[in-house]
Amino acid sequence: MVNPYDKYAIEASVQLKEKFGGKAVGIAMAPPHAADALREVLAMGVDEMVLLSDPKLAGSDTLATSYALSVAIKKVEQRLGSVDLVLCGIESSDSNTGHIGPEVGEWLGVPSVSYVDRILEIKDGYAVVKRLIEGGYAVMKVKLPAVFSIAGTSYQPRIPSLRDVLAARRKQIDVWNADGVGLDPSLVGLVGSPTRVVKMWRIEIRRKGKIFTDSDVDVAIEKLLNELKKDGVPLGV
Repeated sequence: MVNPYDKYAIEASVQLKEKFGGKAVGIAMAPPHAADALREVLAMGVDEMVLLSDPKLAGSDTLATSYALSVAIKKVEQRLGSVDLVLCGIESSDSNTGHIGPEVGEWLGVPSVSYVDRILEIKDGYAVVKRLIEGGYAVMKVKLPAVFSIAGTSYQPRIPSLRDVLAARRKQIDVWNADGVGLDPSLVGLVGSPTRVVKMWRIEIRRKGKIFTDSDVDVAIEKLLNELKKDGVPLGV
């Protein structure tokens, strides 16, 4: 099945294509049998679908996977011209690391923004995006090309019509292997990967909950300020 989080990125790409023109190309790294599931991506409105599949890629961690995808993106550039935007799902539904988008940006040498709620504007070589942060959001202006990881908030994935599904069945899915793309075998796969996953865990954010009391309000404030200084919190200018 298509990773549910990726469908938000697919929807965002199709909406951008409908508004600005251009072409939406999907790239997936998966075993050969994934081709059937990827027809859903074509039915949603993506113009072309590439399946990067090779036994040499088996066991790749997120660093190796992002490297392989970045090389595939460069091959798409060679064939179609410059890629303005790379859109990724925020994370996978199995390991939930959220690594791929930022790592692809690093491999490509372009800016990356994660937790993108909505792409507000694209103009004069820049994109303005609304990015989710703890307790609210931030609006950022980013130079293109760039990589955005799309959060599942503003882009509701469309349900393809029967006509779109039937049309997708007639489209070809290009299957690329490691040698054809030009991957460095020392950077992919379970054996060749430069990193090894030892352990994964979710970061916990806990508030310290310190309470400062004193009969003298000024003394209580001074205690608070001293504690903030110890924690490295900048206090004014």
